[in-house]
Amino acid sequence: MDSARQMDLVMQRTDAAMREARRLSGHIVFDGKLQPALTAETFEVENPATGAVIGKAPRCGAADVDQVVRSAQRAFESWRRVSARERGALLLKAADLLEKEAEALAQLSSLETGNALATQTRGEAATMVDIFRFFGGLAGEMKGMTVPRADGVFLYTKREPMGVVGAIIPWNAPLMQTATKTGAALAAGNAVVLKTAEQAPLAVLRVFELLQGVLPAGVANVISGFGTEAGQPLCEHPLVRKVTFTGSSATGARILHAVADKIVPVTAELGGKNPNIVMADADIERAAKGVIAGLRLQRQGQSCTAGTRIYLHADVYEPVMERVLAAIPTFRIGNPLDEATQVGSIISREQLARVERYVAMARETDGAKILIGGERPSDLALKDGYFYTTTLIEGVPPASPVCRDEIFGPVATVARWTDFDQVIAEANDSTFGLAAVLWTENLRAAFDFIDRMDAGFVQVNQFAVAEANIEYGGTKLSGTGRELSVESLVNHFTWSKTVIVNTAAQ
Repeated sequence: MDSARQMDLVMQRTDAAMREARRLSGHIVFDGKLQPALTAETFEVENPATGAVIGKAPRCGAADVDQVVRSAQRAFESWRRVSARERGALLLKAADLLEKEAEALAQLSSLETGNALATQTRGEAATMVDIFRFFGGLAGEMKGMTVPRADGVFLYTKREPMGVVGAIIPWNAPLMQTATKTGAALAAGNAVVLKTAEQAPLAVLRVFELLQGVLPAGVANVISGFGTEAGQPLCEHPLVRKVTFTGSSATGARILHAVADKIVPVTAELGGKNPNIVMADADIERAAKGVIAGLRLQRQGQSCTAGTRIYLHADVYEPVMERVLAAIPTFRIGNPLDEATQVGSIISREQLARVERYVAMARETDGAKILIGGERPSDLALKDGYFYTTTLIEGVPPASPVCRDEIFGPVATVARWTDFDQVIAEANDSTFGLAAVLWTENLRAAFDFIDRMDAGFVQVNQFAVAEANIEYGGTKLSGTGRELSVESLVNHFTWSKTVIVNTAAQ
């Protein structure tokens, strides 16, 4: 495609996404329809690739939360009586509807998140559809157990939905996160009130608008707003009987405190500072590609599973780094709606400033060296957006915040190692415990790594992302609970009731 046609296509996509953003502005979804919130207050939604305002979202407060939660509670009373198979069939219909709208949803998500359409949001929209289908198929698995007791005594357990689920999602992959929380909750027979991330509310709002064409009114609801004003009242509302959250560890801790008095179960998928370890016997080409995959360039490093602590055995350090450093500049940074773009923009001015602070900290560290990146792109066409080059830094002490904090941007540290026990100990010396990856041809070392790593999502010779039917979650400050599996559906979105029926003669 020539450059003129390519630019024309980008403009068409931008115009279409902008029209949708304006149409959705100022609305939430509850009681079965897209409608204005109670509050007249709004906040602006930016296109992070340009810094331009693309729409507005309601700044919901406690009154909005109460209205929507009570609507959801009313809907729950009838939704819980819908048979599990029928609920599943409705979710499958919802997946079909979302699939038809997937491209438009992906383009709108690119506009508000800065994630590239070609490498992230289009695939993310497909993953969203797959997750809804997955949970639709699992709805009939809400099974209890029968327990041998005694003659004339029938003892069994049954699974029951919890009620209204309060869901809070982040901005880095909002379409996928919507499906992860909403699909599981609805399949189990709960009603949902989801709070969007304030940076990226619009594509999720459109998803919930589409769901109203399939699901009963009031079952799936979405609000927007800030954490203390909307998220906290949602978590603390007396009718919310389950909270599921993905985001930072600090916010997750606040949510756990907020619901403690209600003694409400929380699923919290939180941050990560994940080790990516390459052994001396690893396939060099494969490991180099794995290091790049772990950087999560399709999300500008804004991924909780990103491999931001890279440990390369001294024997393979140079050949692996040679390949990685040669490959990184080939990833095209540009307009997220351009088909040729592989790396988009960071989500916000604040997040860009955070990335720059950590890079500045590394520059001031004795012995640290920036191997690549460490600056904004030189392309003047990108000057108004929140773009930043992929940055690799070596020589940073393990105790440095650059090595210990979740930066949530395109920044990773690189270190040499020679002693396997020592590198495992250093990899585990973290407040986080989400993901960990090893590259090796040694089966014994692989299983030793698996057994010893203090992380919930461990991989060998691949760096894949979470998806349907892969149980996902962490330990330590990386959270509590699991997602995306049949076990997580049953254990985190239903509760078990024990029943004993005694028909024995007295």
